[in-house]
Amino acid sequence: MSKINEHDVTVIGAGWSGLLACKHMLEEGLTVTVLESRPTIGGVWQYSGDPNETSVMLSTQCTSSITVTEMSDFPMPDEFNTFPSHTEIVRYLDSYTDHFKLRPHIHLNAKVDRVEKIDGHWNIHTTSDQRYISKYLVVCTGIYQKANTELQSTLFKNYTGSVYHSKEIKFPLAKHEGHKILIVGGGETASDIVTEWYDHTSCIYWSIPRGQHFFRKYAKIMPWGKPQPLDKVSSRALTTIAPYHKSKPGLSWICKWTSNGSLLAYQGHGIPEWKNNSSFFHFAINKNGKVLDLVDYKKVVPKGAITKCENKLVTFADGSCEEFDAVITCTGYDHHYFPFLPEKYSNKMFRDRYKLIFDVEDPTLAFVGYVRPVVGAIPSVSELQSRWVAKVFAKKVSLKPLEMRQADAKIDALYWEDYFKGSPQRQEALVEGFVYGDDIARLAQIFPDYKELFLRNPKGWFTAIFAPYSGTTYRLNEPAYEEHALKTMAKHRKQTTNPIHLLLIAFMRVSGIDRSLARLENVKYAIQTSWWWPYIRDLRVIRALNWMWCLPKRVLFDSSSTT
Repeated sequence: MSKINEHDVTVIGAGWSGLLACKHMLEEGLTVTVLESRPTIGGVWQYSGDPNETSVMLSTQCTSSITVTEMSDFPMPDEFNTFPSHTEIVRYLDSYTDHFKLRPHIHLNAKVDRVEKIDGHWNIHTTSDQRYISKYLVVCTGIYQKANTELQSTLFKNYTGSVYHSKEIKFPLAKHEGHKILIVGGGETASDIVTEWYDHTSCIYWSIPRGQHFFRKYAKIMPWGKPQPLDKVSSRALTTIAPYHKSKPGLSWICKWTSNGSLLAYQGHGIPEWKNNSSFFHFAINKNGKVLDLVDYKKVVPKGAITKCENKLVTFADGSCEEFDAVITCTGYDHHYFPFLPEKYSNKMFRDRYKLIFDVEDPTLAFVGYVRPVVGAIPSVSELQSRWVAKVFAKKVSLKPLEMRQADAKIDALYWEDYFKGSPQRQEALVEGFVYGDDIARLAQIFPDYKELFLRNPKGWFTAIFAPYSGTTYRLNEPAYEEHALKTMAKHRKQTTNPIHLLLIAFMRVSGIDRSLARLENVKYAIQTSWWWPYIRDLRVIRALNWMWCLPKRVLFDSSSTT
């Protein structure tokens, strides 16, 4: 006979988002139980060498810096890498769990089998015959549950070499030492695999069917300064002058220059095979831009879409054909994999949910940790979501009536569909982080009151306006956290932008430098796609010109020794 556990909120998943949800529910006075199928907390950040288990690769590190990744009330240790490794993240999550006394609320090895709604309460059944009953349910199982292996049964069904999904790749496989490899997909996992396998293969072809935008994680923000994480160029003042949702006017040219060494590096790479029609920052951005240094059309060859495969021969959309020993598909995961939920809840698109979180018709069900910002970190978004959901469940903040939620969900869906109209539809929970974060903060009633802060603490206001974006921004209204928030902001603001830099960026925006460079980018693309370009691309004189063109980047902004 199953044991029954009753409480206010059940959280499914004890990865980063599940821990955040648990902490904030407790903070709002709710009773919580977290169910985790694995024997440890941390979710995919816990490395596993088992190719059948989803986890980070052996070399994985964050693609977002400490500044935008750490939690607003629990800074990462100073000794951590700027972009923490997966082992550091696990240490951090363990410390977070202990500091906020979350462990007593977490049930490990508790795999949820099915969920049903009975008499207004969620009944959660585990495979070990345990039953949990709660008024509210928060799903935090993450987006890395079921690998998207559609290509294996379609495009590569006649391919006779080895085919892997990136989920199975934890390190370079010895059996493919010196082989010719094809990698499909343009995300950060693909970049990691290209980098890791570079010295183990004879040649890598990299196919990105829908194009990709790139952004380098780490470089000098100013020529005379020390290298800094580029996601720190994100202060409230800067994003007012050069909004991300408008493709960073006045600043996008610097993003391209620091990413690939050229003012004409359209979409951060300047590689014609990977160009698409989306505006900069209106497409998923691969923040592992350092991999672009390896693309030379010899050892690493960029390609667009694939049209067919037969035996080991792969034909590309440009008409070229190559044989490969192995294919690695970096095609992501099924974001709608909730086998334990009733179909009426599981078969909805995320954009059909209120603010990509709440089930519109039944807001006692929330999904936390599924929204991905173009630039920024999923955990910082999850923290905002958790704070809002906890306040709603604790009845400290009210949701809009059903009709208004339905209307808002439709308006938001149309907005994000138009914003990311060139992106793959499976990335439906992709957002511009600042627009989305501020929206959630206002609904949670935690958006900072900058006017009141200025009147009360002008020095603190200056720090808040010019410091890089971080979760501490949304702690400024809380007297108990304000001092800590401003201290953290001041620490992260060092070696970043100041008012003089912002005036220069404002001038660049007014001068229209981005529009002028965009015209030259079109000329560059036309040359690159002309019939004669492949014949002269590798000539010494052309390579010498390219080297000189990229010299300022190497001298002023180069980050070759960093990531």
